[in-house]
Amino acid sequence: MPIPAFIREQPEALDRCLAATRGFAASWTPDAFHGIALVGSGSSFNALIACRPRFVAARRGPVLVHDPEDFIAELADLRDRPLVIVLSQSGASATSVAAAQAAVQAGLTTLAITASPEAPLGRSGAAIMPLPVGAEPVGPKTKGFTGSLVVLSVMAEALGAPALRLPSGADFAPLVEPALQWADDLVPGLADVDQIVIAGRRAGYGIALEASLKIAEMAGIPSAAYPTEELLHGRLHGLTGRSATFIIAGTDTEAEEARRVETVMARRGCRVIAVGPASMRGNVSGGWPVPGLVLPFQWLAVRLAEARGLQPETMRHGGLSAELAIKMDARP
Repeated sequence: MPIPAFIREQPEALDRCLAATRGFAASWTPDAFHGIALVGSGSSFNALIACRPRFVAARRGPVLVHDPEDFIAELADLRDRPLVIVLSQSGASATSVAAAQAAVQAGLTTLAITASPEAPLGRSGAAIMPLPVGAEPVGPKTKGFTGSLVVLSVMAEALGAPALRLPSGADFAPLVEPALQWADDLVPGLADVDQIVIAGRRAGYGIALEASLKIAEMAGIPSAAYPTEELLHGRLHGLTGRSATFIIAGTDTEAEEARRVETVMARRGCRVIAVGPASMRGNVSGGWPVPGLVLPFQWLAVRLAEARGLQPETMRHGGLSAELAIKMDARP
């Protein structure tokens, strides 16, 4: 199935994730812990970055996001006994499986979240929280990412974060086609783009990471993601007249900042584009538009790939996961 179909399936997937996670959280009673370690790679890492503020709001101690190998390397030096949450949408990321096993062996309360409980992560010894997004047998995940955002936010709320009205499928569905139109309007002006840079603050940085990953995976275009503060402190000097820079602005203050950057860089012949709820001609009610902010970039990656004669599903350099030995099965 092509990726556009998976993008359009996200509203239904969000509803399944909301229902399943609330049911799981109602009966989940973790042992005592201090601090939270969030562990994942690729799209999973990006989702953890995006949701870290929600876990901080639970006030259960320090919250750190780890690359799996870094987590394993630093495990022996942890002074606290954190709750470890390992997210792997495929359940077959080799280092994430190893991190979950290491956490379990260290006696830490460990929760593994995966869309494939039958995959190796499901046999790690950790408690398993299914991610019911449905089949998504492609490398560039879309349903898996947005589903992860919702599942993680519900789990953060179960740990004590203030309740938010998370987006339902009915909230999300009206954003899908306007986000596609946003991408279609942009692609003709990006025919000669030499790099795409995306920035955001806090949760927006996680969205920026995911957007950058999708563009590189599907369209094979050099891309990078930065916290907005890091972008402003020197990274703008690497832009050219062929570059495109997007600043994710989820609040009015961030939107004002993005407009200022856009004005300053326009005087130097560089494109900066603010991306916020208004960009999609709609909003997710309840004050948490984060899942919706990834939609334009999912479509942009698809359309940029198609414009370059590439199939988004196969990616520019197919088969890398197997050759790099980053997956424990034949998944892309």
